[in-house]
Amino acid sequence: MKKEQAKPQAGDFWGGLAAMLLVLPAALAFGVTVFAPLGPDYAAQGAFAGMLGAAVLGLLAALLGGTQGLISAPCAPAAAVLAALTLERMQLGHEPLVILLQLTLIGMLAGLFQVLFGLLRWGRLIKYMPYPVVSGYLSGVGLLIIFSQLPKFLGLKAGDLKSVLFQPLIWHWQSLLVGSITVMTMLWASRLIRMIPPVILALISGLVSYQILAALDPALRRLQGNPLIVGLPPLTEGNGLQSLWLRWQAFQMPGPEFLQTVLVPALTLAVLLSIDTLKTCLILDALTRRRHDSNRELLGQGLGNFLTALLARISHKQISR
Repeated sequence: MKKEQAKPQAGDFWGGLAAMLLVLPAALAFGVTVFAPLGPDYAAQGAFAGMLGAAVLGLLAALLGGTQGLISAPCAPAAAVLAALTLERMQLGHEPLVILLQLTLIGMLAGLFQVLFGLLRWGRLIKYMPYPVVSGYLSGVGLLIIFSQLPKFLGLKAGDLKSVLFQPLIWHWQSLLVGSITVMTMLWASRLIRMIPPVILALISGLVSYQILAALDPALRRLQGNPLIVGLPPLTEGNGLQSLWLRWQAFQMPGPEFLQTVLVPALTLAVLLSIDTLKTCLILDALTRRRHDSNRELLGQGLGNFLTALLARISHKQISR
């Protein structure tokens, strides 16, 4: 029996456009979250990597995946895991170039692990995963994201959370004001305007409020030495394969300790991405009354994450929109 192919419709274009408007702000934010512990010079590079990664995975996952109607988006739990890993490596004294190489290898290996899960046909095991386990893990990851972003919310560099919270005199009121406006818009905008996603409204309100403050205080317009903005990406590392090659040159041949620090996070990330993706596939099946191919989805996700990590140095997942 010949399988029916869905014909492209005008709604597909508008649906893709709406998904893009939701994906890009999240991709930018999660990219900054992962790269920010490396220092202010790397925040802009993280934003670029997040957006490029979302575009690469969006194309690959749609072509190779096994679930209709699934659109690529950044993965908040994965971003939290990678951000915590980056901060930990910085505290251990690792060089930023070495950490970036580790993140690249972790993302690539996580993708290969997902491909292996698909080849072993482990996708069907998702139905045995208890919801409290997934819910508890995601809740913990959400708290990690909140705690890691509190210093930025207060206009300070990443540091000890206790020392930041109990020293209100060093807070930047401009950052607190802009962040509060953004959060409140995200929470309440959907009750007033339903046609525009709250993520977009929050992004616009935050940008507008910051520009108003910058008009009153020209110092807020500076790109260099301004802790309240992402800034320009460094241009000394090169881009794409040149950047990856420079990172390989900055690091010696991997030893057992290095492989351990890469393999364990990669396996953790692969399991997390697989569970989150297949859980979303089950929700989409209930909405569309279709059945997805879990193993093919893992293959598509794995290949997508492998190439995404290679090109953009950050791992993503898929979510239904």
